Amino acid sequence: MDREKLNRFHIALMVFNTQSGIILFTLPRITAHYFGTNGWLILVPMFVLVSLNIMLISAVYRMGGGKSVFEILSASLPRFILVPLYLLLWGLFSMIGCLVVKQYALIYQMLIFPSTSDMVLKIYVDVLLFLYVTKGIYTMSKANVIFSLLLLLQVPLAFFFVKDFDLSLLTSFLFREGADMKEGLIRIYGAYLGYELSLFLFPYAENNKRWLKYVHLGNGITLFVYLLVTLLAYGFFSHKALIHSSFPILDMYAYLRFPFVERIQNFLFSLFMFSIVHTAGMYYWSSQTVMSQIFHRIPWRVIVFLSMVATISVGMIPNSLIKVESWFRYLTMAQLSFSFGFPLLLILLLLLQRRFKKHA
Repeated sequence: MDREKLNRFHIALMVFNTQSGIILFTLPRITAHYFGTNGWLILVPMFVLVSLNIMLISAVYRMGGGKSVFEILSASLPRFILVPLYLLLWGLFSMIGCLVVKQYALIYQMLIFPSTSDMVLKIYVDVLLFLYVTKGIYTMSKANVIFSLLLLLQVPLAFFFVKDFDLSLLTSFLFREGADMKEGLIRIYGAYLGYELSLFLFPYAENNKRWLKYVHLGNGITLFVYLLVTLLAYGFFSHKALIHSSFPILDMYAYLRFPFVERIQNFLFSLFMFSIVHTAGMYYWSSQTVMSQIFHRIPWRVIVFLSMVATISVGMIPNSLIKVESWFRYLTMAQLSFSFGFPLLLILLLLLQRRFKKHA
């Protein structure tokens, strides 16, 4: 019996929703702080760089004939090398999944429940996360359609800010009064990360390369949303006001008034929890696929549970947003190395495999 295949459009939405984390609410401040005036334009070259990286992933799929990354690795590398590599990837993905939830819990506590422990809020989200991941990648892809729509349905809210949009606030200057562009490039590229997890979707996607175009589509939707929110913020706040606003998008939402909802920013941020569940879910799902290569006999749902339990204790250490962002910086750099280095390693191994076959 043929295994069910992931729908191409579902893959596009999975890529988009994995990329769109809490960074969505802080992106205008980050671009203004690190790149200065009209810093929102840096999103375009970063998008191009990500697209080139996705092309590397596509090359791995084509050259490997659709084989999973684990088949490619096991055909060339001995187990004593693979086990440390898999443990490293498991730790990276699990910690990212943990900190994604931790960051959301800290902000949620600050905005809505200041008297509630952030760990109580985190565990609440973790329960939903565990139920989500253990449904399997196919059910996750279908549920994520609804999660993505909840996020995309906020796009029409942009029309409420058009009347207050001031073109003069954009200024004619480009990248002036920025802080540290090198650090900014790391932070902005980190905003696009999540697409690299498509490497683990090879066995679940259609048996042709057309689905990889939808990874580009998901990345394109992310660019559209990022440009929309940053451009609106630049035309709504002055440059200095953006730098001093922790969450510019939430501050913009605070100006909205509806007769049926008070404090609309809190309601919309609560809805964003579903996007957080998917983002963290994809990282935990990827971590268990890696760990299952070492522990074949342990059920994968048990591995997910153990991964979450193992990271929860580590997640208790950073107790402020500043510390979480500091941890994220190091994890982002490790993730950047993985997003480029891992496809290049796989391409090298595939080239070596072809060469040995010719001489065999």
